[in-house]
Amino acid sequence: MVQLENRLAMQKFPYVTDYVNELFYKEKKRWDYRFIRPILNNAHYLIRVVLIPLKFLFHRRAWGFERRLIDRLIAFGIKYLASREALELLIRHVQIEPILYRYLLSGTPERRAGTGELLKGIDGDFHVRSIEDIVRHGLTICHDDLSYEIFERFDKEAFLANLAFYRTSRPEDIDQYSREVLELNRRHSLQLFGVTNVVIVIVFTITWVADYHTAIRALNSFDSDSLLLWCLKHICAEDRQAMIDLDFYLQSESNRGHYNSDAFRSDPNEYLYHHIAFDEFAYELLRRIPQAGQP
Repeated sequence: MVQLENRLAMQKFPYVTDYVNELFYKEKKRWDYRFIRPILNNAHYLIRVVLIPLKFLFHRRAWGFERRLIDRLIAFGIKYLASREALELLIRHVQIEPILYRYLLSGTPERRAGTGELLKGIDGDFHVRSIEDIVRHGLTICHDDLSYEIFERFDKEAFLANLAFYRTSRPEDIDQYSREVLELNRRHSLQLFGVTNVVIVIVFTITWVADYHTAIRALNSFDSDSLLLWCLKHICAEDRQAMIDLDFYLQSESNRGHYNSDAFRSDPNEYLYHHIAFDEFAYELLRRIPQAGQP
């Protein structure tokens, strides 16, 4: 046991934020990580071998109830099963991702004013106050759609022409957004599932309930990490330390390598260990940029 603790204590990756390192360290000591995660992983891979071909044949387009059912199932898990640490990371991710994308668009003609739409669109309002908001506004699939919206709106030439602007500006502060839903989780949740299992269950739920088109679209919804990485390398080109850290987020055999994964090769763990962790790193890196006129 002492050897295991020592080994886990050493696994604090220097290119990951302190917050994520601490969370992953605690995560690997959870009972559900050790015993439930392998079962969920194997079940996910085995079931989709049968499920995805059936969807392709009989459920290629939405029947109308899928999005609301997905959000209701996930909302139930958020309220009664997820650990506070898992939910906090997920809500942070829901808020950080549009903040990052707004920042990438802020120096281009595609910059827009806020729409005020709750939990929808890059320019939406990402206060997460209640379970009802998550269900009513379709958070799960709307969040996946952000990855496609940024590709539609991003202007490469305008971004490169305004690098000086990006090097003296920061993304918005995430603390402007409410996370009141955490209090609901604190009062009602059994705290059974850590963040790894919560992410796997979310991917599993989308794969199980969504139509074929939506499921495949969701499984490819972190292709936009390649765009964010490209932008960060341009913004931080003169920061040697940042460039070294960014090299550890280079494309692998995941979606960011192929740019078009499929339901059989997609790994639900990548959403946590690549996508969510990368967004946390990108946000912290960009928030360190000194604003114009400030030290």
